[in-house]
Amino acid sequence: MIPRSLAATARAAGLVFGVFAVILAALTAGVTGCAAAPTPRPGPSAMSERPGLRGSVRPEMGSPQPGEPAPDFELPALAGGTVRLSSLRGAWVELHFTGTWCPYCDVEIAHLGELSVDFAPRNVKVLVVDLQEEPEVWSAYARQRVAPSLIALQDRTGAAAIRFAPPRAQPSFTDRAQVLFDATLVIDPAGVIRVFLLPDTAHFDPSFRGVRVELDRQMRGSTVIAAEPVRRAPGDLLAPDRVVDLSAAVRPPERPEPAEMLVVRLAIAPGYHIVSDHPPDPFSIPTVVRASAEGLEFGAPVYPAATRVGALSVFDGTAEVRLPLHRAPVQAAAPTAIAVYVRYQACTESRCLAPVRKGLTVAPP
Repeated sequence: MIPRSLAATARAAGLVFGVFAVILAALTAGVTGCAAAPTPRPGPSAMSERPGLRGSVRPEMGSPQPGEPAPDFELPALAGGTVRLSSLRGAWVELHFTGTWCPYCDVEIAHLGELSVDFAPRNVKVLVVDLQEEPEVWSAYARQRVAPSLIALQDRTGAAAIRFAPPRAQPSFTDRAQVLFDATLVIDPAGVIRVFLLPDTAHFDPSFRGVRVELDRQMRGSTVIAAEPVRRAPGDLLAPDRVVDLSAAVRPPERPEPAEMLVVRLAIAPGYHIVSDHPPDPFSIPTVVRASAEGLEFGAPVYPAATRVGALSVFDGTAEVRLPLHRAPVQAAAPTAIAVYVRYQACTESRCLAPVRKGLTVAPP
């Protein structure tokens, strides 16, 4: 737990920004976990690769995750009485944990008020939860700084926050409630988590632009929604790495192409498509194909023409990507096998899956 005496001393000395920068940097490190010995870092989820959402919790951190039910709680409200999270079913909810002593949070509070006003006509409720402070401190601050459009709550003991803390996020924190400090969640009308962000000082944006875009996208039923955890796939969907079958071969020069070509074939399962190499939306994950081999040089890949599915630019059916192949002028040895790397994000008409990185090797020409 962050000692209140430390926060008070820092505030009195005018050092709150410096203290909080250290604390929030530690929280940011928790996005990948803190442990005595380093462990391999799994690839990022689709959510964490999008601008404004890079603090997304990762599957290896444990529950709760996007796609899972939000833990319920009942907390005292600044306006009087209590508010139970489950009582807001039928509305979209943005839930943010904050503290009065935090200057970053203070900047965010104003933007949360604007967000609540902008999205109120679309039945979005914005909850701001003060974490582990004295009631009189929170009450005095909220009367001055918290917009009336926000639902201001207090988690005096941290009991509600603890229920949201993934067990392997910031494992060094003995007070698990502090894992949720400055965290933001988006919860759908069925009570399911759709966005779960931990603090990210490297990409701090108090305006919540990424959250706004994602919330709007999901409310419109876009194909790009919170990815299912990589460790599992719904029974009616293929696992992401099974959507595309890869193959590759080297073709000799053919007119009008004077060079040899490495042709990488992506056979996409029926009912699915993959995001193209140049999606118009910066929040989509583009398809990438690369190749390398000792003694060979590869030109820029040539992707097929994309088609449109709603707002997405996609490939479907079979997509062939061609990479011009050139032999090094002087070769000390015969070319080695060609290593092919492919990244793609597969989607159905209603949702997108987690991005996948796949590879294969091709015999040297």
